[in-house]
Amino acid sequence: MNKEFVKKIFSTQEGLIFLLSLLLILATGIFLIIYYFFDSNFSSKVATMIFTNVFIGRVPALSFGYASNLSHFTVISFNILAEMILVTLIYSLFVFSYKGVVKIKQLENFFNKVSKRKEKHEKVFVKYGRFGLFIFVFIPFWMTGPVVGSIIGFLIGIKHFTVIFIVFCATIISITIWGMFLQEIVDFLAMFDIRFIWILVFVIVIVALIFRYRKRG
Repeated sequence: MNKEFVKKIFSTQEGLIFLLSLLLILATGIFLIIYYFFDSNFSSKVATMIFTNVFIGRVPALSFGYASNLSHFTVISFNILAEMILVTLIYSLFVFSYKGVVKIKQLENFFNKVSKRKEKHEKVFVKYGRFGLFIFVFIPFWMTGPVVGSIIGFLIGIKHFTVIFIVFCATIISITIWGMFLQEIVDFLAMFDIRFIWILVFVIVIVALIFRYRKRG
């Protein structure tokens, strides 16, 4: 990869979004590594919660955070961070792939599913535009959410930074509401036995994995 190609990539808006994702990943990694020497337990819990969000989903990650006795601020902020890393990274890679700059075989199947999703609901998105995108991201059903929403936002013609801003706002509100709801459940279960909380987390993770596996199949 020559310097001219790299310069060309980062001179575009999608390139800047990709750069933002790299900076978020780097900053998060450095923070967790440094903090590990001060409080290894906290750092490990946060890292696990982030990986849970990325690879399993939002609800299991939030549930794990509260079950691990992390503060409400910590759970909410790091889950928002995890999803914004996913959005900025996958969104920029999709745009690169769409424009033929690079091809990521591992993501092509996912990109095709998103494109079909967009075609299925295109009239709604065109009619409601930015508000429709906000609602799509805000409601965390299957094949909705920030990553899928950001890609659909691009496909219906919304500007890059506008897409990221809408997705960011919707994600903050959605995660905060989910967090408040799950925190109440965890606090209620803690009144009886701490084991009930971990049973809940285990059930949520298993259900999330089964649901994702079946949908992929």
